[in-house]
Amino acid sequence: MAKYPDYDNSILSVISSILKFYGYDNGHKTLEILDKKLKKGYDNVLLMLFDGMGYYILNRYLDKDKFLIKNLYGPISSVCPSTTACAIPTIESGMAPIEHGWLGWSMYFKDYDANICVLKNTYEDTGKKIKEENIAKKYIGYENIFEKIEDVTNGAVKAHDISLYSDTNEYVYSYNQLLRKIIEISNNGRKNFIYAYSEEPDIIMHSTGVDHEYVKENIRFINSMIYELSKKLENTLIIITADHGLVNCNAKYLDKYPKLEKMLKRIPSFESRAVNFFVKEEYVKDFKTEFEKVFKDKFLLLSREEILKGKLFGEGSQNSHIRETLGDYMAFGISDVALEWEDKNKKIIARHAGLTEEEMTVPLIIIDTKNV
Repeated sequence: MAKYPDYDNSILSVISSILKFYGYDNGHKTLEILDKKLKKGYDNVLLMLFDGMGYYILNRYLDKDKFLIKNLYGPISSVCPSTTACAIPTIESGMAPIEHGWLGWSMYFKDYDANICVLKNTYEDTGKKIKEENIAKKYIGYENIFEKIEDVTNGAVKAHDISLYSDTNEYVYSYNQLLRKIIEISNNGRKNFIYAYSEEPDIIMHSTGVDHEYVKENIRFINSMIYELSKKLENTLIIITADHGLVNCNAKYLDKYPKLEKMLKRIPSFESRAVNFFVKEEYVKDFKTEFEKVFKDKFLLLSREEILKGKLFGEGSQNSHIRETLGDYMAFGISDVALEWEDKNKKIIARHAGLTEEEMTVPLIIIDTKNV
Protein backbone atom coordinates (compact mmCIF):
# COMPACT_ATOMS: atom_id res chain seq x y z
CA MET A 1 0.00 0.00 0.00
CA ALA A 2 1.29 3.42 -0.94
CA LYS A 3 2.10 6.02 1.70
CA TYR A 4 1.31 9.42 0.22
CA PRO A 5 3.04 12.61 1.40
CA ASP A 6 1.33 14.79 3.99
CA TYR A 7 2.66 18.25 3.27
CA ASP A 8 0.81 19.76 6.24
CA ASN A 9 2.89 17.57 8.58
CA SER A 10 6.20 17.31 6.80
CA ILE A 11 9.74 18.56 6.41
CA LEU A 12 8.19 21.43 4.44
CA SER A 13 6.17 22.28 7.56
CA VAL A 14 9.38 22.29 9.60
CA ILE A 15 11.04 24.90 7.43
CA SER A 16 7.75 26.83 7.22
CA SER A 17 7.70 27.12 11.02
CA ILE A 18 11.30 28.33 11.08
CA LEU A 19 10.59 30.94 8.41
CA LYS A 20 7.49 32.06 10.31
CA PHE A 21 9.58 32.47 13.48
CA TYR A 22 11.85 34.88 11.62
CA GLY A 23 8.92 36.77 10.10
CA TYR A 24 8.65 35.26 6.62
CA ASP A 25 5.41 33.66 5.36
CA ASN A 26 6.08 31.08 2.62
CA GLY A 27 2.38 30.27 2.18
CA HIS A 28 2.60 26.73 3.57
CA LYS A 29 1.24 25.24 6.79
CA THR A 30 3.52 25.23 9.82
CA LEU A 31 3.85 22.70 12.64
CA GLU A 32 1.94 23.78 15.73
CA ILE A 33 4.28 22.04 18.17
CA LEU A 34 7.33 23.66 16.60
CA ASP A 35 5.64 27.08 16.50
CA LYS A 36 5.01 26.81 20.25
CA LYS A 37 8.63 25.89 20.95
CA LEU A 38 9.99 28.73 18.83
CA LYS A 39 7.79 31.30 20.56
CA LYS A 40 10.06 31.01 23.60
CA GLY A 41 12.71 32.84 21.63
CA TYR A 42 16.24 31.58 21.05
CA ASP A 43 19.55 33.13 20.12
CA ASN A 44 20.27 30.18 17.86
CA VAL A 45 18.03 27.86 15.89
CA LEU A 46 19.87 24.77 14.62
CA LEU A 47 18.23 22.56 11.99
CA MET A 48 20.11 19.30 11.45
CA LEU A 49 19.22 16.94 8.62
CA PHE A 50 20.69 13.43 8.71
CA ASP A 51 20.41 11.89 5.27
CA GLY A 52 18.43 8.66 5.33
CA MET A 53 17.74 8.62 9.09
CA GLY A 54 14.08 7.65 8.71
CA TYR A 55 11.64 7.35 11.57
CA TYR A 56 11.56 3.55 11.53
CA ILE A 57 15.31 3.01 11.33
CA LEU A 58 15.81 5.44 14.22
CA ASN A 59 13.31 3.59 16.43
CA ARG A 60 14.73 0.25 15.39
CA TYR A 61 18.24 0.97 16.62
CA LEU A 62 17.64 3.27 19.60
CA ASP A 63 16.03 2.21 22.88
CA LYS A 64 13.33 4.35 24.50
CA ASP A 65 15.78 5.79 27.04
CA LYS A 66 18.16 7.15 24.41
CA PHE A 67 18.48 10.92 24.03
CA LEU A 68 17.02 11.28 20.54
CA ILE A 69 14.05 9.04 21.31
CA LYS A 70 13.28 10.96 24.51
CA ASN A 71 13.14 14.15 22.43
CA LEU A 72 11.21 12.59 19.56
CA TYR A 73 7.94 14.40 18.90
CA GLY A 74 6.68 11.86 16.43
CA PRO A 75 6.77 10.99 12.75
CA ILE A 76 6.38 13.53 9.98
CA SER A 77 6.26 13.11 6.22
CA SER A 78 8.99 13.42 3.66
CA VAL A 79 8.25 14.97 0.28
CA CYS A 80 7.56 13.18 -2.99
CA PRO A 81 9.74 11.76 -4.38
CA SER A 82 11.31 10.82 -1.05
CA THR A 83 14.86 11.54 -2.08
CA THR A 84 17.67 13.94 -1.20
CA ALA A 85 17.52 15.68 -4.57
CA CYS A 86 13.93 16.72 -3.85
CA ALA A 87 14.07 17.15 -0.06
CA ILE A 88 17.15 19.38 0.06
CA PRO A 89 15.67 22.00 -2.31
CA THR A 90 12.47 21.89 -0.23
CA ILE A 91 14.44 22.73 2.91
CA GLU A 92 16.69 25.27 1.22
CA SER A 93 13.88 27.08 -0.63
CA GLY A 94 10.90 26.74 1.73
CA MET A 95 8.89 25.60 -1.30
CA ALA A 96 6.97 22.45 -2.18
CA PRO A 97 8.39 20.24 -4.95
CA ILE A 98 5.69 21.44 -7.35
CA GLU A 99 7.12 24.95 -6.87
CA HIS A 100 10.89 24.37 -6.93
CA GLY A 101 10.78 21.57 -9.51
CA TRP A 102 13.74 19.47 -8.30
CA LEU A 103 12.20 16.00 -8.56
CA GLY A 104 15.02 13.48 -8.66
CA TRP A 105 18.68 12.61 -8.82
CA SER A 106 18.69 12.89 -12.60
CA MET A 107 16.29 15.00 -14.65
CA TYR A 108 15.67 15.43 -18.35
CA PHE A 109 16.47 18.87 -19.77
CA LYS A 110 15.04 19.43 -23.24
CA ASP A 111 17.58 22.05 -24.31
CA TYR A 112 20.36 19.51 -23.71
CA ASP A 113 18.31 16.45 -24.74
CA ALA A 114 19.96 14.66 -21.83
CA ASN A 115 19.45 13.45 -18.30
CA ILE A 116 21.42 15.67 -15.93
CA CYS A 117 22.39 14.78 -12.36
CA VAL A 118 21.06 17.92 -10.70
CA LEU A 119 23.10 17.88 -7.49
CA LYS A 120 26.39 17.06 -9.22
CA ASN A 121 25.78 18.94 -12.50
CA THR A 122 26.99 15.99 -14.56
CA TYR A 123 25.60 14.01 -17.49
CA GLU A 124 23.89 10.96 -16.01
CA ASP A 125 25.01 8.53 -18.75
CA THR A 126 28.72 9.44 -18.76
CA GLY A 127 29.27 11.18 -15.44
CA LYS A 128 31.00 14.02 -17.31
CA LYS A 129 31.03 17.33 -15.45
CA ILE A 130 29.25 20.25 -17.10
CA LYS A 131 31.69 23.12 -16.72
CA GLU A 132 29.94 25.86 -18.71
CA GLU A 133 27.05 26.46 -16.28
CA ASN A 134 24.97 24.80 -13.59
CA ILE A 135 22.03 23.43 -15.56
CA ALA A 136 19.58 22.84 -12.71
CA LYS A 137 20.24 26.24 -11.16
CA LYS A 138 19.82 27.89 -14.55
CA TYR A 139 16.47 26.28 -15.35
CA ILE A 140 14.98 25.58 -11.91
CA GLY A 141 16.94 27.82 -9.59
CA TYR A 142 15.34 29.28 -6.47
CA GLU A 143 15.94 31.94 -3.85
CA ASN A 144 17.26 30.21 -0.75
CA ILE A 145 15.92 30.59 2.78
CA PHE A 146 19.24 31.91 4.06
CA GLU A 147 18.89 35.08 2.02
CA LYS A 148 15.21 35.30 2.97
CA ILE A 149 15.96 35.07 6.69
CA GLU A 150 18.70 37.66 6.58
CA ASP A 151 16.56 40.00 4.46
CA VAL A 152 13.41 39.74 6.57
CA THR A 153 15.38 40.29 9.80
CA ASN A 154 17.35 43.17 8.25
CA GLY A 155 20.57 41.33 9.00
CA ALA A 156 19.83 40.84 12.70
CA VAL A 157 20.04 37.08 12.15
CA LYS A 158 22.98 35.45 10.38
CA ALA A 159 21.98 32.36 8.38
CA HIS A 160 24.47 29.56 7.84
CA ASP A 161 24.32 26.69 5.33
CA ILE A 162 26.65 23.88 6.43
CA SER A 163 25.69 21.61 3.57
CA LEU A 164 27.50 19.56 0.98
CA TYR A 165 25.20 21.04 -1.65
CA SER A 166 25.48 24.71 -0.71
CA ASP A 167 27.40 27.46 -2.46
CA THR A 168 29.16 28.49 0.75
CA ASN A 169 32.51 27.39 2.10
CA GLU A 170 31.12 26.34 5.47
CA TYR A 171 30.71 22.62 4.76
CA VAL A 172 32.82 20.18 6.78
CA TYR A 173 33.74 16.55 6.16
CA SER A 174 33.59 14.84 9.55
CA TYR A 175 31.37 14.77 12.59
CA ASN A 176 34.08 16.33 14.75
CA GLN A 177 34.46 19.21 12.30
CA LEU A 178 30.69 19.60 12.20
CA LEU A 179 30.47 19.92 15.99
CA ARG A 180 33.29 22.44 16.11
CA LYS A 181 31.72 24.48 13.33
CA ILE A 182 28.30 24.61 15.01
CA ILE A 183 29.80 25.57 18.37
CA GLU A 184 31.98 28.22 16.73
CA ILE A 185 28.98 29.81 14.99
CA SER A 186 26.84 29.65 18.12
CA ASN A 187 29.47 31.61 20.03
CA ASN A 188 29.86 34.42 17.50
CA GLY A 189 27.86 36.89 19.62
CA ARG A 190 25.01 37.10 17.09
CA LYS A 191 21.63 35.51 16.57
CA ASN A 192 22.02 32.62 14.15
CA PHE A 193 20.03 30.21 12.06
CA ILE A 194 22.19 27.19 11.29
CA TYR A 195 21.29 24.47 8.80
CA ALA A 196 23.63 21.48 9.02
CA TYR A 197 23.48 18.50 6.68
CA SER A 198 25.12 15.08 7.13
CA GLU A 199 25.44 12.40 4.43
CA GLU A 200 25.15 9.67 7.04
CA PRO A 201 23.59 7.24 7.68
CA ASP A 202 22.41 7.21 4.05
CA ILE A 203 25.78 6.28 2.53
CA ILE A 204 26.23 3.35 4.90
CA MET A 205 22.77 1.94 4.19
CA HIS A 206 23.18 2.23 0.42
CA SER A 207 26.23 -0.02 0.58
CA THR A 208 25.35 -2.35 3.48
CA GLY A 209 21.54 -2.36 3.64
CA VAL A 210 19.40 -1.27 6.57
CA ASP A 211 20.09 -4.40 8.65
CA HIS A 212 23.84 -4.12 9.03
CA GLU A 213 25.59 -3.61 12.36
CA TYR A 214 27.36 -0.56 10.90
CA VAL A 215 24.01 1.20 10.58
CA LYS A 216 23.20 0.50 14.22
CA GLU A 217 26.62 1.82 15.29
CA ASN A 218 26.21 4.99 13.22
CA ILE A 219 22.73 5.76 14.57
CA ARG A 220 23.95 5.26 18.15
CA PHE A 221 26.96 7.47 17.50
CA ILE A 222 24.70 10.22 16.17
CA ASN A 223 22.60 9.93 19.33
CA SER A 224 25.66 10.37 21.56
CA MET A 225 27.05 13.17 19.42
CA ILE A 226 23.82 15.19 19.59
CA TYR A 227 23.65 14.73 23.36
CA GLU A 228 27.18 16.07 23.78
CA LEU A 229 26.49 18.95 21.40
CA SER A 230 23.28 19.86 23.25
CA LYS A 231 25.21 20.28 26.50
CA LYS A 232 27.59 22.76 24.87
CA LEU A 233 25.04 25.07 23.23
CA GLU A 234 23.30 27.86 25.12
CA ASN A 235 19.81 29.23 24.42
CA THR A 236 19.52 27.09 21.31
CA LEU A 237 16.62 25.14 19.85
CA ILE A 238 17.87 22.08 17.98
CA ILE A 239 15.54 20.57 15.38
CA ILE A 240 16.52 17.23 13.87
CA THR A 241 14.91 15.42 10.96
CA ALA A 242 15.79 13.49 7.79
CA ASP A 243 15.09 13.72 4.10
CA HIS A 244 13.81 10.13 3.77
CA GLY A 245 14.16 6.57 5.01
CA LEU A 246 15.44 3.57 3.05
CA VAL A 247 14.42 -0.01 2.22
CA ASN A 248 16.47 -2.97 1.03
CA CYS A 249 15.82 -3.56 -2.66
CA ASN A 250 16.32 -5.98 -5.51
CA ALA A 251 17.04 -4.34 -8.86
CA LYS A 252 15.19 -5.09 -12.08
CA TYR A 253 16.38 -3.84 -15.47
CA LEU A 254 14.18 -2.40 -18.19
CA ASP A 255 16.41 -3.65 -20.99
CA LYS A 256 15.27 -7.14 -19.98
CA TYR A 257 11.70 -6.21 -20.93
CA PRO A 258 11.83 -5.47 -24.69
CA LYS A 259 8.08 -4.82 -25.00
CA LEU A 260 8.37 -1.96 -22.52
CA GLU A 261 11.71 -0.77 -23.82
CA LYS A 262 10.46 -0.27 -27.38
CA MET A 263 7.60 1.93 -26.12
CA LEU A 264 9.94 4.56 -24.69
CA LYS A 265 11.32 7.66 -26.40
CA ARG A 266 14.37 7.91 -24.16
CA ILE A 267 16.05 6.55 -21.07
CA PRO A 268 13.97 7.21 -17.92
CA SER A 269 15.23 9.56 -15.23
CA PHE A 270 14.60 10.68 -11.60
CA GLU A 271 15.26 7.66 -9.36
CA SER A 272 15.22 3.85 -9.37
CA ARG A 273 12.13 3.89 -7.12
CA ALA A 274 10.50 6.95 -8.67
CA VAL A 275 10.97 6.37 -12.38
CA ASN A 276 9.52 8.58 -15.09
CA PHE A 277 8.72 7.41 -18.62
CA PHE A 278 8.54 9.35 -21.87
CA VAL A 279 6.33 7.13 -24.03
CA LYS A 280 6.14 7.10 -27.82
CA GLU A 281 2.85 8.55 -28.99
CA GLU A 282 1.61 5.32 -30.55
CA TYR A 283 2.08 3.44 -27.27
CA VAL A 284 0.67 5.92 -24.73
CA LYS A 285 -2.61 4.00 -24.33
CA ASP A 286 -0.93 0.58 -24.10
CA PHE A 287 2.00 1.42 -21.83
CA LYS A 288 0.13 1.20 -18.53
CA THR A 289 -1.35 -2.21 -19.41
CA GLU A 290 2.01 -3.60 -20.45
CA PHE A 291 3.83 -2.15 -17.43
CA GLU A 292 1.32 -3.55 -14.94
CA LYS A 293 1.59 -7.02 -16.46
CA VAL A 294 5.10 -7.12 -15.05
CA PHE A 295 5.19 -4.66 -12.13
CA LYS A 296 1.60 -4.23 -10.89
CA ASP A 297 2.33 -5.23 -7.27
CA LYS A 298 5.83 -3.73 -7.31
CA PHE A 299 5.17 -0.16 -8.47
CA LEU A 300 2.31 2.30 -8.46
CA LEU A 301 2.13 3.68 -12.00
CA LEU A 302 0.49 7.09 -12.38
CA SER A 303 0.05 9.32 -15.39
CA ARG A 304 1.38 12.87 -15.37
CA GLU A 305 -2.14 14.25 -14.96
CA GLU A 306 -2.92 11.86 -12.08
CA ILE A 307 0.23 13.00 -10.29
CA LEU A 308 -0.50 16.69 -10.74
CA LYS A 309 -4.20 16.37 -9.91
CA GLY A 310 -3.38 14.27 -6.84
CA LYS A 311 -0.89 16.93 -5.68
CA LEU A 312 1.86 14.41 -4.97
CA PHE A 313 4.35 17.24 -5.32
CA GLY A 314 2.39 19.51 -2.97
CA GLU A 315 0.54 22.75 -3.54
CA GLY A 316 1.63 26.07 -4.97
CA SER A 317 2.47 27.60 -8.31
CA GLN A 318 3.61 24.89 -10.70
CA ASN A 319 7.22 25.23 -11.78
CA SER A 320 7.35 25.85 -15.53
CA HIS A 321 9.83 22.98 -15.97
CA ILE A 322 7.61 20.29 -14.38
CA ARG A 323 5.73 19.12 -17.45
CA GLU A 324 8.84 19.04 -19.60
CA THR A 325 10.77 16.82 -17.22
CA LEU A 326 7.96 14.68 -15.78
CA GLY A 327 7.19 12.61 -18.84
CA ASP A 328 3.96 10.70 -19.49
CA TYR A 329 4.02 8.28 -16.55
CA MET A 330 5.84 7.80 -13.28
CA ALA A 331 6.31 4.56 -11.33
CA PHE A 332 6.65 4.77 -7.53
CA GLY A 333 8.13 1.83 -5.60
CA ILE A 334 5.68 0.19 -3.18
CA SER A 335 7.58 -3.07 -2.61
CA ASP A 336 11.24 -4.09 -2.45
CA VAL A 337 12.00 -3.64 -6.16
CA ALA A 338 14.11 -0.93 -7.79
CA LEU A 339 14.00 -0.29 -11.52
CA GLU A 340 17.12 0.56 -13.53
CA TRP A 341 17.55 1.01 -17.28
CA GLU A 342 20.37 -1.56 -17.48
CA ASP A 343 22.68 -3.54 -15.23
CA LYS A 344 25.76 -1.42 -14.51
CA ASN A 345 26.84 -3.65 -11.63
CA LYS A 346 25.89 -1.06 -9.03
CA LYS A 347 26.33 -2.34 -5.48
CA ILE A 348 23.34 -0.54 -3.98
CA ILE A 349 21.48 -2.58 -1.37
CA ALA A 350 19.14 -0.05 0.26
CA ARG A 351 17.34 2.65 -1.72
CA HIS A 352 14.73 5.39 -1.42
CA ALA A 353 12.34 7.67 -3.37
CA GLY A 354 9.40 5.23 -3.23
CA LEU A 355 6.03 5.48 -1.51
CA THR A 356 6.52 2.99 1.33
CA GLU A 357 6.07 3.86 5.02
CA GLU A 358 9.77 3.34 5.62
CA GLU A 359 10.86 5.76 2.89
CA MET A 360 8.19 8.41 3.42
CA THR A 361 8.30 8.72 7.23
CA VAL A 362 10.97 10.76 8.99
CA PRO A 363 11.43 11.87 12.63
CA LEU A 364 10.79 15.24 14.23
CA ILE A 365 13.19 15.71 17.15
CA ILE A 366 13.18 18.97 19.13
CA ILE A 367 15.75 19.75 21.82
CA ASP A 368 15.75 22.86 24.01
CA THR A 369 19.35 23.10 25.23
CA LYS A 370 18.18 24.93 28.37
CA ASN A 371 16.58 21.66 29.50
CA VAL A 372 19.52 19.33 28.81
